[in-house]
Amino acid sequence: MAYKIKKDPVARIPKAQLAFWIVVRISMVVCAVYSFVNGDVIMGFESVFCFIFTHLWDMFQIFGNGSFIEEVPPLSQTLLNIIIFIGIVIGSYFGLFDSVSWFDNFMHVLSGFVCASFGYDFACIIQRKKGQCAATLAAIFGLMFALSIAVGWEFYEFLMDTLHGTNLQLAKEGAETAVFDLSKYNGEYGYIGLVDTMTDMIMNAAGGVAGMIFMIVLRNRKK
Repeated sequence: MAYKIKKDPVARIPKAQLAFWIVVRISMVVCAVYSFVNGDVIMGFESVFCFIFTHLWDMFQIFGNGSFIEEVPPLSQTLLNIIIFIGIVIGSYFGLFDSVSWFDNFMHVLSGFVCASFGYDFACIIQRKKGQCAATLAAIFGLMFALSIAVGWEFYEFLMDTLHGTNLQLAKEGAETAVFDLSKYNGEYGYIGLVDTMTDMIMNAAGGVAGMIFMIVLRNRKK
């Protein structure tokens, strides 16, 4: 079968969700321009990459060539856009990661929720040729998918800290760990890093369980 590039089926996107997508995409462009103008290259490129990620569903539809990836529902992109908007615009540019102590945990819960939701639908899609996927199986797959993404994120933070000298895992002395009372962490920065990493994983797991339950209710409410 010849490879075909399709037209973006924008009409399949619920209007309210499409309007939100457009707002998020414009926000990412504004954030990127603002960052580059002010010399913040890292945040500039992060905004550019997030702008690309706000088009994942469109790319699935255009370049999917009739594969299962075209069946990913617009809801998955909407949930991803929620993470991008809250994390980049509200969290990074408005400084909530620094000013609100629980904001990072909230983002990990939200990330787990979104990943589990996507994983649920993804399990149903890849199982479709063998019949309807059991809700329990799809839910478990969604939860495991969320945990896998969480592990991948911790890999990223570790590699950035090791190779680029950042302190994303809070495992060494620096401005990021200055607010911690070291005596509460066995006097070791490494223990702060361990607590941070495990807290992130637990929050992702909690969000994954919530996303798993949400999708069971959402996808089976009409049955």
